[in-house]
Amino acid sequence: MLFPLIFLAKSAIKNSQQRYNFITPLKRKMSKDYYKILAVSKNASQEEIKRAFRRLAHQYHPDKKGGDEQKFKEVNEAYQVLGNNEKRQRYDQFGADFSQQGGFGGGNWEDFMRATRGQGGVNFNFGDFSDLGDIFGDFFGHARGRTTRTKKGSDISIDMEISLEEVFSGVSRIAEINKNNSCFNCKGSGAEPSSGMKTCDKCGGSGKISERRRILFGTFVQESVCDKCGGAGKIPEKNCLNCKGAGMVRSRDSITLNIPVGIEDGAVLQFSGKGEAVKNGIAGDLYIVVHIKPHKIFKRKNADLYCDLSLKFTQLALGCDMEIPAIDGNLKLNVPAGMEAGEMIQLKGKGLPNFQKYGRGDLYVKIRVKVPKKLSKNAKKLLEELNGELE
Repeated sequence: MLFPLIFLAKSAIKNSQQRYNFITPLKRKMSKDYYKILAVSKNASQEEIKRAFRRLAHQYHPDKKGGDEQKFKEVNEAYQVLGNNEKRQRYDQFGADFSQQGGFGGGNWEDFMRATRGQGGVNFNFGDFSDLGDIFGDFFGHARGRTTRTKKGSDISIDMEISLEEVFSGVSRIAEINKNNSCFNCKGSGAEPSSGMKTCDKCGGSGKISERRRILFGTFVQESVCDKCGGAGKIPEKNCLNCKGAGMVRSRDSITLNIPVGIEDGAVLQFSGKGEAVKNGIAGDLYIVVHIKPHKIFKRKNADLYCDLSLKFTQLALGCDMEIPAIDGNLKLNVPAGMEAGEMIQLKGKGLPNFQKYGRGDLYVKIRVKVPKKLSKNAKKLLEELNGELE
């Protein structure tokens, strides 16, 4: 009897779908496809992944017109894995997309789970058909249970530009942000301190409103958050005079942001609880998109730095000692005799600190020839004599 019951139960849901906008689970996804999220191939280089992340992070930036907060978070999550070689290797090994393996066809399992866990979703009470309820429990996981989700305030995203020197040393910045903060008078409750809280008269303290309908196998229950108490189950006896019962006030907040050493251009830093406050919930997060200013001397590749050094022909031929700039001050460089233009000298450990790792990258000095545009008669004569010697 198991197969007919499953078929009958699925048919009942299909019929109720038209009336209650129920999200049917069709294909279960065991993991996110981070390559698809970033729109790169599985053989993409780290540079390609980085470029894709920067492009999508700007595209979905929540503060921009047409931005998408959820996609912005997904893009950041994908980059945190694929942008790290060790994490990427583990993901490639264990995080494969199981969407083609059995299960339900089409749809989104996570959407269904959110619905059945009570975010404006549905629950089933099968009455005397308890065995059918167990089948749904096995099929849909938490279909008969319901968890209350804590409200979370909106996230905030801002761009921050720092210098290459600040990448080397790390930097603390103070960000001035206008946002919703918990009311200092009522501590976010919405009630005047001299009064208290009372049970919500609309939901009876449950924090939710239920609508019951009879279907073939029992009672179909649709639940939504109480619009009067916001799901808290309690309301102020007297509204706070400062926030008028909102529990929040708009104010300017000074937030100290510590930017770690070695951070990459386009990296996104998350500061939990520093976003918008919300009544009867937790504050959102603050996202900092870091941009590195172009440097007049150095170019960067990961933790390595590159610069050019222009020398006279005689210096290349005879060799010389030079003082050159480094990211942390000047240093002496020995140029051996006979070097050619285009060759590089590698100075180990003179680059930037490795981000979230020990050690530093290297400094690469590329040799270039400085050719004089004008020559004195004496200099021209000497070069002609030298040219004859070199032949």
